Amino acid sequence: MPVKLGRSMLMLVLLIAGCHQPTNEQHQEESQRHGIQKTVISLCSLLGQQMQNITNTSSVQDLQYVNQRLEQCLPQLPANERQQLLYASTSMYQRFLASDRTTEQQRAFDQYAMSDNTYNTSYISEFSPRDRYLLQHQGNAAYYEVYDSGDTGIMYRRQPKYLLHIFAPYLPKAEQIFIETLAAQNEFPVLSSNGFNISWAEISKRALFWQNYVQTYPDSALIDDAQRLKFKYTQFLFHGVSNMLVSSNYVGEDSIYPEALEEIKYLAVQDHSELGQQAKKFLHFIQITPHNRDETIPIELSPSEQRSQRSETIKAIKQLDHYMGLYDPLALDSTHINRDCLSDSICITHAGKVANSLVSKQQF
Repeated sequence: MPVKLGRSMLMLVLLIAGCHQPTNEQHQEESQRHGIQKTVISLCSLLGQQMQNITNTSSVQDLQYVNQRLEQCLPQLPANERQQLLYASTSMYQRFLASDRTTEQQRAFDQYAMSDNTYNTSYISEFSPRDRYLLQHQGNAAYYEVYDSGDTGIMYRRQPKYLLHIFAPYLPKAEQIFIETLAAQNEFPVLSSNGFNISWAEISKRALFWQNYVQTYPDSALIDDAQRLKFKYTQFLFHGVSNMLVSSNYVGEDSIYPEALEEIKYLAVQDHSELGQQAKKFLHFIQITPHNRDETIPIELSPSEQRSQRSETIKAIKQLDHYMGLYDPLALDSTHINRDCLSDSICITHAGKVANSLVSKQQF
C-alpha cells in the first residue's frame, strides 16, 4: 500500500512539473512578443518626425526608409493616427519633389523632362541639380514620376498607387473604395492639350460612380473630395473643357459635340438617377432659344466675363447649370482653390508653401 501511494505521489509530482514547464515557456514567448511590440511602438512614435524631416534635400533612400517604416507601423496604429499620417504623407511628397529653378531651368524642364532621351543628351546640364537627381531616380521604388497633367503642365507627382499599396489596406471600407477607384482613374492623365484622354462614356461612368459614392458613404472622411469629383465629372460631361467644349452656344442638337450628345441622350433614357434627370433637362434646354433663355433664366456676368471673347458661351453655360440644378456644393470652401483631383488617389492642394506640421484633411 505505501509503495502504491508513493508511486501515485511521484506521478502527481511529475504531472505538475510537466504542466508548469510549458507555462514558463509560454511566459517567455509572451514576454518576447511584448518586447517586440514595445520596440515597434517606440520606432513608430518617431515616424511623424521622420516624415517631417523629408525635404527637397532628402535622398530617395531617405524617402524609401520612411515608407518602409509606414508599412511596418500602420497595422499597429489606431485609425485616427493612420488618417493623420495619410495626409502627412502628401505634404512629405510635396516637400521632397519641390525643385527651385531659374527661368532657363524651368524652360528646360518643361521642354525636355518628358523626353525618353533625357539622360543621353546634352541638355541634361540645363536642368537644376534637384531635377537631375529626381529624374534619374523616378519610378516605382520611390512612388513618384514626372507627369504631364494636360491642363497645368509638366510636374512631378506621387504615383496614385502609393496610397493604394501603403495606406488603403488599413483604412475603413469607404476610404479603401475611394482610393482604389481614384488610383485606377488617375493612373493615366485624364486631360491633354487636345482635350480628354478618355471617352464621353467613361466620363459618364465616372460621374455616376462618384454620385453613387456620395450617396452610399456620406460619412466618409473623404466625402468632400468625393463631392468635388462628382461635380467635376458632371461638368466634364455637360461642359467639356476649354479646348474641347460640348458646345459654344447650346442651341439645338447640331451645336453639341456628337460623342457628348450621344452619351447624354443615353443617360436621359437609361438612367433614372440625379445625373439622368440632368441629362433630360440638358436636352430640353438646348431647344430653348437664346432670347427665351434671357427672359426666363436671367444671368448676370462679372465684368471680366463680359470682356471675355467667350462671354456668350459663359452665359449659356451658366444658364444651363441653373436650368439643370448643377452647382458646386463646395464653392464657399476656402480649400477649393487649386484642389487637384486628377493626379493622385486623393485630392490634393498644390500650395505655394508646403505645411511643416502634420495636417488635417481640411488642408490636404
